[in-house]
Amino acid sequence: MRKILAPENPVFQFLEKIFNLMIANFLFIICSIPIITIGASLTAMLQVAQDQIFDEDQPVIRRFFSAFRENFVQATAAWLMLLVFLIGMGCNIMLIITYLDGWIAQILKIIAYILVALVVCIMSYLFPLIARYRNTMRRQLNNSLILTVVKLPRTIVMVILNTMIFWIPFFSMQIFLATMVFWLVIGFAFIAYSNVRILSPVFRQMEKEGTIDFMT
Repeated sequence: MRKILAPENPVFQFLEKIFNLMIANFLFIICSIPIITIGASLTAMLQVAQDQIFDEDQPVIRRFFSAFRENFVQATAAWLMLLVFLIGMGCNIMLIITYLDGWIAQILKIIAYILVALVVCIMSYLFPLIARYRNTMRRQLNNSLILTVVKLPRTIVMVILNTMIFWIPFFSMQIFLATMVFWLVIGFAFIAYSNVRILSPVFRQMEKEGTIDFMT
């Protein structure tokens, strides 16, 4: 029993990470209720996920709220930009569907979908970068755009993960409802952890070799 509960035991470490992610997931949901704070909550959850992957021993609750405060301005600005863009593009698509038809409507819808996909790709990098690096918003956006292109396979996987909560109900509302407990208990933190796991080799390589100057 002592060996199982020993801090160096892999099973204990795994269970500890799961528990920490569950706490982060709960804090993310609670702190996202005002809607405007979703960006800061997401960044704080990503910071906790980074601690789990990079083995940085930090108390989860303290770390979450510390990252929430430190990144509040930049993360909130990023979230509001994304929110305004998505609302605007949604309105544009509805106008195209309502008032246009034929090949013009098809071309405009394709352009709109491409723009939405590009922005979602950029945002998939932006919040993890805000959580890990201190840069101006312009530099963070520039880095996110470059990584979107340079790390395209990782980009595709992250976008699939990050939009899972939206495309699952599109294909099957029954499956979505059946997984509600998963989302409420650990789902959002699991996605954040998966994102950081995908990006961790990129972060480690850049920080070790210093070969990508645009990250500094």
